[in-house]
Amino acid sequence: MSSNVLHNPIHLSTTRTHPQFRLKKPGRIRAGGGGSSSRAAAPRVLVAGGGIGGLVLALAAKRKGLDVVVFEKDLSAVRGEGQYRGPIQIQSNALAALEAIDMDVAEEVIAAGCITGNRLNGLVDGLSGSWYVKFDTFTPAAERGLPVTRVISRMTLQQILARAVGSDIILNESNVVDFVDNGQKVIARLDNGKCYEGDVLVGADGIRSKVRTNLFGPTEAEYSGYTCYTGIADFIPADIATVGYRVFLGSKQYFVSSDVGGGKMQWYAFHKESPGGVDIPYGKKERLLKLFEGWCDNVIELLIATDEEAILRRDIYDRNPTFTWGKGRVTLLGDSVHAMQPNLGQGGCMAIEDGHQLAEELDKAWKQSFESQSAVDIVSSLKRYEDARKLRVAIIHASARMAAYMASTYKGYLGVGLGPLSFITKYRIPHPGRIAGGIMLEIVMPSMLSWVLGGNRSKLEGRAPHCRISDKASDQLLTCIRDDYALERALFSHRPK
Repeated sequence: MSSNVLHNPIHLSTTRTHPQFRLKKPGRIRAGGGGSSSRAAAPRVLVAGGGIGGLVLALAAKRKGLDVVVFEKDLSAVRGEGQYRGPIQIQSNALAALEAIDMDVAEEVIAAGCITGNRLNGLVDGLSGSWYVKFDTFTPAAERGLPVTRVISRMTLQQILARAVGSDIILNESNVVDFVDNGQKVIARLDNGKCYEGDVLVGADGIRSKVRTNLFGPTEAEYSGYTCYTGIADFIPADIATVGYRVFLGSKQYFVSSDVGGGKMQWYAFHKESPGGVDIPYGKKERLLKLFEGWCDNVIELLIATDEEAILRRDIYDRNPTFTWGKGRVTLLGDSVHAMQPNLGQGGCMAIEDGHQLAEELDKAWKQSFESQSAVDIVSSLKRYEDARKLRVAIIHASARMAAYMASTYKGYLGVGLGPLSFITKYRIPHPGRIAGGIMLEIVMPSMLSWVLGGNRSKLEGRAPHCRISDKASDQLLTCIRDDYALERALFSHRPK
C-alpha cells in the first residue's frame, strides 16, 4: 500500500473539473507492486467513518488487495463512544463473516468475547421473573458450522479491527463532509478543505451520515418512542451458569440483562416517553428503582448493584428502511443506511455482513476487469452489493421494531394498564394476549433464529462450515429449554453448600 494515497491529498487548483472541487489529477496507485497496464491498478476505496462497519469493510478490502483509506473525524471519540454504549453482542452470523474476512482477527475477537450463546436466553415476565419464551441460539449455530454468539467490549472490538486495518490506512481527524461523483472518479472533501480521489466512496459514518445527506438530502432519524438507560455492574447472578441473557417484559417498559464476562453484568432499561428528557443530578438510579418498582428480584438487585456514575441514558433512534442505498460510485453501509433498534442485537452484525459483501463485490468486479481487459465496473458492483443486502436487512430491521413493540405492549396479567382495575393483577391471572403471543413465539422463533443466525452463510465464500471444540453448550441447555423445573434444579446445584 503506497502512503501517497493516504497522506498526499489532492490540493485545490484552477483546473475546471467541477465548480466546487477544482482538483489536480493524482497518480494511480497499483496493487501488488503494479504493472504496465492501468487495468492492473486496484480500485481505490474511500471509507467515511471508522466505526465497526467502516473498519470491517477496510479490513476486507485490504485482504482482497484493494487500495483503501478510512477517514475518521476522531478516533479517540470512537473509543469513547464504545465505552458509552457498552459491550456489543456479536452473533453467529457476524462472527462467521469475520472468519471469512480474516481468520486471525476472528479468532482474536472470539477469544476476547464472553460466550452467551451456549446458555439459555429468552423472554421473561418482568413482575414474576418466570420464563415466557426460551431461545436456543446454540443449536442453529452448531448445526450450520457457525461460531457461537459472544458479547465483547466495543472498545476491544474496535481496537482489534483498527490494529488489523493498520494506522497507515486510517486517517484520524479527517471528517468527510461532501463529495462529487464525476462518473469516472469520486472526490471526497474533508472539513479541513483537503480532497481525496477514489473509485468508490462508502458512507459508514453512522445514523446522521453526511454522505447519506449529500446523496439523498436531509432526513430526520426516527425516534423509537423509548429512552434507554444502561449500566454495567459487578454482579454475578445465582443462575449465571445456565442463563446468558434475559429480556424482562412489561407494559410500556422492558429490561434486558446479559452476562458480559469478568464477573460483570450489563443491562438496558427501556421506558416509553418523549425524547430529550433530562434526569436530576445523581437521580438516574432513583428514577429507575421507581419505574421498575414491584418487578422481580433479578431486575431490582441488578439496579441496586450498579453505581450511579455507571448509569448512562440515551434516546433510541433508527432510520426508516429504504431500498435505495446509493447512486453511481457512492453507497452506504451500516447505520448510515439501516440504523436499527437494538432489540435483536443485530445492528453491528448487519454492518459486519455489509462490509464483507461489499468487499466481495468490488473484488469480483476487479477480477472481471482482468478477464475482459476493460475498466473495473464499480457502479454494477455496488448495485450487486445493494441487491444482495437490501431484503435481508429490511426483514431484520422490521423485526427489531416489532420486537420493541411486543416487549413494551406485553401484558402478563389481567388488570395491567386498566387504571382503577389494576388491583386485579395481584391475582396473577394470565392475560389472554400473553398466552396467544407465547404460542406464536414458540412456533416462529426457532425458524427466525435459524434464518437470522445462519441465513447469510451461503454468501461467505471461502469459509468452510466448522465448529470449535470450545463452543460447547451448557450441560443443562436443552433440558432447561424444555423443563422450567430443570432450571430450578440447576440453580440449586450451583449454589455454594
